[in-house]
Amino acid sequence: MKRFAMKDYGTAKDVLIEIEAEARPVDESHVRVALKAFAINPYDVALRQGKMREFRTLKFPYVLGNDGAGIVTEVGNKIAHVKVGDEVIIHAIGGTYGEEVVVPGKKVVKKPATMSWEMAAGAVTPWLTTYNLVTHLLGAKIGETVMVQGASGAVGSLLLQFLKQQGKTVLASASKRNEALVRSLGADQFAAYDETDVGAKFADQADTVIDATKGGQAGEAGQQIMKEGGNFVALNALPSKTKKSGNYLSFAPSKEYSDDEALTELAELADKLHLTIAEVLPFTLASVVTAHEKLEGHPAAGKLIIKQVD
Repeated sequence: MKRFAMKDYGTAKDVLIEIEAEARPVDESHVRVALKAFAINPYDVALRQGKMREFRTLKFPYVLGNDGAGIVTEVGNKIAHVKVGDEVIIHAIGGTYGEEVVVPGKKVVKKPATMSWEMAAGAVTPWLTTYNLVTHLLGAKIGETVMVQGASGAVGSLLLQFLKQQGKTVLASASKRNEALVRSLGADQFAAYDETDVGAKFADQADTVIDATKGGQAGEAGQQIMKEGGNFVALNALPSKTKKSGNYLSFAPSKEYSDDEALTELAELADKLHLTIAEVLPFTLASVVTAHEKLEGHPAAGKLIIKQVD
């Protein structure tokens, strides 16, 4: 079985390798999936660079990857919600960079027939963030007007769409080059951060501000936009100094959040959601290296997907 692994921490071209791995046995609570596509995430890049080594110990060679989609080839005898031959979406603890993966049954849901392999693989982590942030972290206290900073990114764009489906008024910011995309997803108002003082434009208008950017100056603008006593949620670092009273929250995955719950909702909403795919690359080591290198730079909006040839 072909898999793409990292042999150590370091640059993509130096440490990413192709290996032949033995198939892992399937116990009563697990499912084997032949992967059709998997996504490359910023978290994978951070792991490979060694930025997570204080929190997570890896045994090399280590196969990266949490998000994928494929066809069930074997199920444990306690699994009833999927069967051999089903097309599924998966969220693995690791190991999706390869031809197959074995995952707990609770991390697998059926993929709608109308959902592409690229969408199914690419939406997993950004959707889990979107769903759990809105549904569990904030819930009813989110308010009626929400600002999404970084609305062209994978998480930001899904947040925008999910919030609009809930009837919220959504203010959005992104770069000027992504204005058409963000507006097409339903933003009520838009500001280009590279042309406009976004904080001044939307000052004191949002009950909740969600900073879905990579960091930088968005936090300062976000505080301007948040109403006094509102919510400020950061996907990265919270502002070092707070300028308004409010509920300042940093979103992070939690074992209390159910993958099954969130992914089931993704499958149900699939026809109503758009995920921007930046590029689909062939199933090769060179593609994995290229995707990692692109994520380290300033990639175009959208997900990078590695896909098996049909």
